Parts: sequence; structure tokens; C-alpha cells
Amino acid sequence: MDIKKTIEELEERLQSYISEIKFPYLEYTPFIVEVGALTVGTDDNGVVIVENKNFPTQFSKSAVKTICSMTFRNCNDEIVQPKIYGKHEWYSEKIDSLKMTIDELKTLVA
Repeated sequence: MDIKKTIEELEERLQSYISEIKFPYLEYTPFIVEVGALTVGTDDNGVVIVENKNFPTQFSKSAVKTICSMTFRNCNDEIVQPKIYGKHEWYSEKIDSLKMTIDELKTLVA
């Protein structure tokens, strides 16, 4: 694994995330839903799925209500409750996490 390349990729993602929340505006779909370590999205047919994406699907309040009425299970067949985030909150948490990871990786190559 090339740490310098990984740092570059993470720095690019960090800048993309910062761009996502740089300009606040009203949105019809301001919510992101997580189930465990994955985010909720939809497939090409509009069916709700869980996925690992850098830029997750955003949902309206009514869609979040529908998603929260569904049952999600982990690999141990235990029920996992969805967590709802505002777009700004979700991206801010990821930005903080990326900054910390980048700083830690930079100490490894220094």
C-alpha cells in the first residue's frame, strides 16, 4: 500500500466533502440515513438498499419516515436501527474523521 497515494486520495475526498457543505441552501432532500457502517440508498428500480458510498443518497422527510419503518439486520441477524443525519452534520463528521486520518498517515511517512 502506497501511503502517499492514499493521503492524496483522502485529501481529494476531503475537499469534495468540504465543497458539499460550503454553500448552505434549502434542500428538499436534506437527510442521510445510516444503518450500521453503511448508508441507505436506492437501486435503479427505487428499491431501498444499504451500500458503502462516499457520496450517499439524500432523502426527504417522508422518505426517511418510510425507511425507518423498515427492518434492517446485520450479519449476526440482529436488528440495526437506522440513524438519521442532516447533510451538513453527516459531511462534517466525515470531514473531521478524514482530517484526523490524514494527519495520522502523514506522521507515518514523516
